Amino acid sequence: MVYVLFDLLFGRAVNLQTCESGSLCFPAAPRPASPQTIQADEGANATVWCRFIRPEHFAPTALHWTVNVTKAVLFSRHGGWIDPDAADAQYKLRTSVNWEDPARGTLLVNICNVTPSDSGSYEGVVSGKLAGHDHPLELHCSVELIVAPRDEQRRTERKDSSTSPAAGGGPGKDAAEKRNDVQTIVLPCVLIAAVAVTIMLVVAWKRGVIRSCKKEGEPKTSEGDQQSAAEEGLVGSEVADGLLKGQSRQNRPFCIPSQT
Repeated sequence: MVYVLFDLLFGRAVNLQTCESGSLCFPAAPRPASPQTIQADEGANATVWCRFIRPEHFAPTALHWTVNVTKAVLFSRHGGWIDPDAADAQYKLRTSVNWEDPARGTLLVNICNVTPSDSGSYEGVVSGKLAGHDHPLELHCSVELIVAPRDEQRRTERKDSSTSPAAGGGPGKDAAEKRNDVQTIVLPCVLIAAVAVTIMLVVAWKRGVIRSCKKEGEPKTSEGDQQSAAEEGLVGSEVADGLLKGQSRQNRPFCIPSQT
């Protein structure tokens, strides 16, 4: 009871609750939830939040978000009114909260367009009253924010693209499986090409292209070819004789028969 009166005289916020016996007691302060780490990319909007142990019949009246190291103020709200002048210049017009979250045991602040300078440890403080008590109660929780610079984002994206498996291949695929994949792709192409060539040859054979090319291209060395050549020679000589006879007839003088 002496400690309670001491706190009341100096205006400290105490956690007064009614014990089972009906008298006021000074229980241990609620333990905040374990700090969490929140990661965000530079230029994105970050949601910084943490949980606190909310006692029953707790009515929040004020909410503050500060930086643990510099004690800079991100957001401040008293009695339902936001105090924009209380925010540090770095965070002015960049933060917002949902007043319903503290009633659920969560402190949450949204930070727009975060930069690496926003990285650090943040503390949320909610003040309120317990039902049946007039003295304020403060509850705290902390969270760590890490903002990745754009250069680090690009390096991470390049690393992910270089380590990601290629299309059609999965992780842990050995050389034998890769060869099987290649054969599966190449063999159908070879078969299709062979069928196409065969069809072209058949069509060419039917049109007589191959026969005529074979007769014109092969030398006449067989006996049958020699006989054909001889026959062609005879025919050629006969034609030549005929031409000569015709020419001799043409060379004869044209005579007019006499009339008797």
